[in-house]
Amino acid sequence: MKNKKAVIMMATYNGAQYLKQQLCSLEKQSFKEWDLYVSDDGSTDQTMNILLSFQKKDNRLKKIIVNTGTHGAFNNYFNVMYFVKKLNKKYDYYFYCDQDDIWRENKMQIEIDHINKNNDVPYLCYSNLELIDSKGKKLCRTMNDETDIVLKNPYNIFFSYRYIWGTTMAHNLKLWGKMIILPNKGLNISHDNFVGKTAAILGRIEYIDLPLVLYRRHGNNVSDIPTKYNLLKFFKKIIFQFPNIINNHAKIYWDDLYFIDHDVITTTSFLTELKKCITQGGFYSITFLKKYNIVTSQSIVSELSIKVILFLKLYKLSPFFKNK
Repeated sequence: MKNKKAVIMMATYNGAQYLKQQLCSLEKQSFKEWDLYVSDDGSTDQTMNILLSFQKKDNRLKKIIVNTGTHGAFNNYFNVMYFVKKLNKKYDYYFYCDQDDIWRENKMQIEIDHINKNNDVPYLCYSNLELIDSKGKKLCRTMNDETDIVLKNPYNIFFSYRYIWGTTMAHNLKLWGKMIILPNKGLNISHDNFVGKTAAILGRIEYIDLPLVLYRRHGNNVSDIPTKYNLLKFFKKIIFQFPNIINNHAKIYWDDLYFIDHDVITTTSFLTELKKCITQGGFYSITFLKKYNIVTSQSIVSELSIKVILFLKLYKLSPFFKNK
């Protein structure tokens, strides 16, 4: 571990209410050798003052970048990633940090231990999360209680958002070296989606069954929590929220196409076939799902819905997909 160093990339926007707690949790990490880079998306509250105050007492906060490119959570993250990429500095470990969560003291060390055992390939690990409310009170539930986030088949990540949550993930230099980060000029994919899919194509992904992050739920969260459905709940969702189901699928498949078209890393047979599956639909999509053993849920009904939506290309009816 001697001389090995980590980088933490954080995106902030009007996060003053919770930011101090997150920064405090970084200070308390048992692994101490890290640098922090932050991109702020034009906060109008005390976020910038909190960051500057932290920087004065802890010089591990190396740079606060003001995002002058395209705004929004996705682009703000890519703004800090692009900055770190341009540094051309080879860190051993790469972490991504939200402004409103709390990291457990051993979060970085546990994930670093996993990385050190898998440094022969581009490698990413991610963990479970424990849910807390806006005041930091534990809700006695984890993300894996709400939805199965265990990625048994890496290709499943192209059909569901449920798996890799950015604040829990860490990866090695080999994976970072495979990623070509584009300048922030309006990117239409989340950073964890991008990093996770890159790892699924080019490397290895491992789930750590420990809640290493306290994940705060409040009205300003960018990501919703997927939900496990029994048969009754599923049919109620079908009846009352069918347009939302179609829109969710549209977002997933749009992200896939965006990733394929902007993936300047490599072209694989899987990505070529995935694009055909989405654009062509029909029986080809069913054959594709079977060939790559895509199973994102234990619910037969849920799995059937994926096949029906792809087969009939219902996602193309979504205003979200059309507007893109």
